[in-house]
Amino acid sequence: MERKPVNEKRPFNQSVDNLSLFTDCVLRKIQNNGTPGIYHYHENIELIYCDNGELCVTMPSETIVLQPGDFIYLAPNTPHSTDAKSDTNEHIFVKFLPSFLHVTASRKIPPVNYFISLTPKCFVFKSNPENKDEIRNLFFDCYRNFSHTDYFKRLIFRSSVMRLMAYVFENSISNINEERSKTIPAVLLAVLDYIDNNYATVTLEEAADFCSLSYSYFSRTFKSTFNIPFSNYVIKKRVEKSLNLIANSNLSLNDIALECGFANLSHFIKCFTNEKSITPRQFRSIVTPK
Repeated sequence: MERKPVNEKRPFNQSVDNLSLFTDCVLRKIQNNGTPGIYHYHENIELIYCDNGELCVTMPSETIVLQPGDFIYLAPNTPHSTDAKSDTNEHIFVKFLPSFLHVTASRKIPPVNYFISLTPKCFVFKSNPENKDEIRNLFFDCYRNFSHTDYFKRLIFRSSVMRLMAYVFENSISNINEERSKTIPAVLLAVLDYIDNNYATVTLEEAADFCSLSYSYFSRTFKSTFNIPFSNYVIKKRVEKSLNLIANSNLSLNDIALECGFANLSHFIKCFTNEKSITPRQFRSIVTPK
C-alpha cells in the first residue's frame, strides 16, 4: 500500500517571527523491527548522517541506503522516511530553515535560496577517507552543541551547520567556481524581492521595467545570472507560496490557484506536480490534521 507523507507541523504552524529560529538536531538509535518510519514532509533543509549500521532513506522516486560515514542532503518539502536496514542503526539528523544560512556581506552576494535552487533536491555524500573524520566531527559538534539557550553553544552549532552546507554547495553545484566569482548587480538582487512581493501578478515586462532594462535584455540577463528562465522562477515562487495556503486555509484549490497567480486549476495542478512530485490535493491530505 502506498505510504502518504505526513507533515511535521511545527514549521508550517509557527508564526512568521519565529520561522527563522527553527532548528533541530537529534542523535537517533533505531532498530529494524519491520515497521516503516514515518513518511513526512517539512519546510526545513535536512542533513542526515549515518554513523553505525545501514540507513534507508525512502523518497517518492527512490530508496537510498546510507553506509556508515555517508550523509544525505534533502531540500525543503521533500517527502521522505528513514528506516534501519541493518539490525540497528545510529544516525544524526540536523534540520533548519533556509533563512538560518543567511549571511551579510559588504558586497552584494546572492541570497541562500539562489544556491538552494542550484542544488538537487536530494544529494548523497559518500564516505571519503580524506575528510570522513572532519565530516563526522562536524555532525557530532552539531549534536553536542545544539541548544536554544546557550549562546556559546549556539555559535558552535551555527558554525558547524554553515561548514556542512558550504561542503554541500561546493560538491553538489557543478559550476560553483563560476557562482562564487559571479558579481550580481544590485538591481537584479532587488528584483528578487520585487518578485517575492508581487509573485501572483508580476510579468516579465513589469520586472524589466522595475530594473529599467529592455524586455529582451532583462530576460537574457535574468536567465544567465540565476540559471533559470524568469517564467520558471515565478512558477517556482507561486508553488512555494501555495504551500501555506493549502496547509493552513480552507480555500478551495481553485481559489488558491487564482490567488497565487495561476491562470486556472489545471495549470496549477500541472506546475505543482512538476515541482513537488505530488498533486495539491495529495499535499492537502498530508498536512490537514485528521
